Amino acid sequence: MPQNRRWSRLDNAAKIFPPTTSERFTNVFRFVCELTEPVDGELLQRALERTVEKFPLYRSVLKKGLFWYYFEESDLPTRVSEECLPVCAPIYDADKSGLLFRVSYYRRRINLEIFHALADGTGALRFLRNMVSAYLTEKHGIPGGPADREAADPENPDAFFMYYDKTKKIPESKKRRAYRIRGERLPDNRLGVIEGFLSAKSALEKAHEHGATLSEFLIALLLCAIRDGMAVRERFRPAVITVPVDLRRFFPTHTTRNFFGVIRIAHDFRKDGREYAQVLAHVRQSFAQQLTEENLHGIIGRYSAIENNPFVKAIPLPVKIPILRMAGRWADGADTAAFSNVGKVSMPPEAAKHIRLFNVFPGTKRPQICLCAFGDTLAISASSPLRDTGLQQRFFRGLTGMGIPVRVISNLEQIEGGEARHAAL
Repeated sequence: MPQNRRWSRLDNAAKIFPPTTSERFTNVFRFVCELTEPVDGELLQRALERTVEKFPLYRSVLKKGLFWYYFEESDLPTRVSEECLPVCAPIYDADKSGLLFRVSYYRRRINLEIFHALADGTGALRFLRNMVSAYLTEKHGIPGGPADREAADPENPDAFFMYYDKTKKIPESKKRRAYRIRGERLPDNRLGVIEGFLSAKSALEKAHEHGATLSEFLIALLLCAIRDGMAVRERFRPAVITVPVDLRRFFPTHTTRNFFGVIRIAHDFRKDGREYAQVLAHVRQSFAQQLTEENLHGIIGRYSAIENNPFVKAIPLPVKIPILRMAGRWADGADTAAFSNVGKVSMPPEAAKHIRLFNVFPGTKRPQICLCAFGDTLAISASSPLRDTGLQQRFFRGLTGMGIPVRVISNLEQIEGGEARHAAL
């Protein structure tokens, strides 16, 4: 084997993912681009090879060092395959070196699945947009557009390291144990995905009617859907929604690695109100208090302080791993569900006419709502490892009850029927 391969450290957020990965929780998320025509696998293979050249970190494998995990360059081939695995199936295997992403296709859909240690949603979407642009160039001769110019920074810096300032830490607020949604899990650790498609313009107009952003509007609907599923004896616990925030919006960087923080929207229906207007007002207040540069800088400081502690640095990795797993389990009790808004996806006009939509869904331990918009199509995915879909149904009915038509599709019938293909949602 070649000697002296290039290596790089994991960013701060990435360090938690390798030790907390299991068959039950894969730490994998999927981005989907649905075209207007069936995908040509050979052309997609060529597009992938072109794209990886511009994103060299994607050729890395994950290794264990003495004190931390690290990325090491590899010469493993990148392969496109027709989809045959469940959504967000495991990618990282501690006992076997392999690339940390997977590209597949099914009918009109191109799927990019990423192990979260490699990138966050913004970084993964940049890779996907480049790959789709390269594919449409191969297929239709479309000239390179903005997506082709958004390759990774050659240095691909660790933005947490760049912006860490130990003087800007903030005290972590005391967390009450959150209300948890429990139930029977889907077989074989499968992930159930329900996708809803609606008019982005209609949803945004309705949010503005309520004086809210789209995220605030939908999180309030999600909290009300959770409220309606709570038993009386469970109402003493707050419903807590964790919301990842793309820190690039506040701290400029072109990194395609992880660079996100998490805020928590905690609502106690006994103290903060049960009506939708009351829930929305509390959500808006929580966003205003937490989405400030000072608070987010403090979150970076809090995240990075542990990593930069000289005593923590000196602890060997085999000792750190069980500690990180325990920290992950402790954090699990602090939230009810998660919500992530990727935002509006843009493509050059010549490419956009060949694309129907983009969507995203993560492997998750608890229900999670994700959304992204392309043109006037707002795609909302509701992912959950649980058989019961009451929460998802109440959430989408909340939208239709607001006068917003939603078209819904799901992979649950394929899972229960034991079929092999899970992309035909």
